[in-house]
Amino acid sequence: MHARVDNAARLAPFIAGLVALSIFAWAAMFSLHQADASRSDVILIWVAMTVGMMTPSALPMIATYDRIIESFDPSVRPGGAVGAFIAGYLLVWLVFAVIAAETQIVLRDHALIGAHMVLDGSRISGVFLVVAGLYQLTPMKHVCISKCRSPLGFLLANFTPGYRGAFLLGVRHGAFCVGCCWLLMLLVWIGGMSNLIWMAAISLIVIAEKVAPHGDMLAKGTGVVLIAFGVMCFAVPGSEAWLSDEALASICRGTT
Repeated sequence: MHARVDNAARLAPFIAGLVALSIFAWAAMFSLHQADASRSDVILIWVAMTVGMMTPSALPMIATYDRIIESFDPSVRPGGAVGAFIAGYLLVWLVFAVIAAETQIVLRDHALIGAHMVLDGSRISGVFLVVAGLYQLTPMKHVCISKCRSPLGFLLANFTPGYRGAFLLGVRHGAFCVGCCWLLMLLVWIGGMSNLIWMAAISLIVIAEKVAPHGDMLAKGTGVVLIAFGVMCFAVPGSEAWLSDEALASICRGTT
């Protein structure tokens, strides 16, 4: 019992910091968003969005690492090792954010993404949704999500001692997490980067895939839904507008 209390006390500042960082990131997303965003604005939006959406899903892995580090590696201070692990995890997602931002800028420069940061046209939206849905069904997705869904198994299989080892372990977890969620993150190009409801829905799907019972089946179900909606975008031009912030807000209010 005493060890559990110590673990909770040690982890509390990290949890509080990550929650505060996530809240700040969600707030920053909307203060930074603008139709004519510069390159630096787009990068900042993506960094904020990535931190805000992916930090909550990492908490089970971080808590498990904190629980085992003291007995697995007495040579390090547990708090320092946990901090190094978190830094490695966030670094991978920050690299992803920069790549996603630069890709978005290229797409915008070639008129494939419109002024409101959404894919321009039903056909390209449909292709993207089908690709994202198919990825949900691939062996790569299954491998990555299995690592994220089994924190203890992942840590036991990949544990490396020392602060450098903690950092690299965080990087490795971040890489599997990116492999699991990268196309889900890019779905913001369908609903819009200032669409709170759409981004919250994506965040909930990411968390549920990782922690909910039968989350691997949820991933497959999500893939089927994405494929179906992608096909609909071809069959019914303008269907992607159903995911706009105005349309989703009307659905939530129960109005049309």
